[in-house]
Amino acid sequence: MKITTTLFMLFLSLSINAQQIIAQEKYLGTIDGKINISFYLKIEETGCPKIVASGVYKYTDNKAGNWILLDTTFSEKAQQYTFVEHYNTGIMLLKRDNDDLQGLWISPDGKKQLKVSLKKLKPTKAEIDKMEDELEKANYNANDC
Repeated sequence: MKITTTLFMLFLSLSINAQQIIAQEKYLGTIDGKINISFYLKIEETGCPKIVASGVYKYTDNKAGNWILLDTTFSEKAQQYTFVEHYNTGIMLLKRDNDDLQGLWISPDGKKQLKVSLKKLKPTKAEIDKMEDELEKANYNANDC
């Protein structure tokens, strides 16, 4: 009986602390009105409770199709996001405007500031799964020892 109770308590604590996905959003848009990008944003609640966001984007005209991992800070109330490219190659400051994201991409030295405009799409489950894989790969490549 003690083992069963212990296993139940362990399962319960894991269930309570599990992250719950709030949103998985796909966007297409541009930087500077001419650089086409695909953008994936994932918002989830941790067991703390705390809302966290993660994301990746890629240049759609780039044949290699490499996704850029974004370190994310945001204000849920203000719907403002700060996305720092993982290797500090740029920053995006975006604000939700209805379902779209608008803002700036800023170079690390601050000398370039380009307009970012992203339109939210309705992705299929297969597209979400593919972007989840890309987010996971980008996290692995950036954080693997």
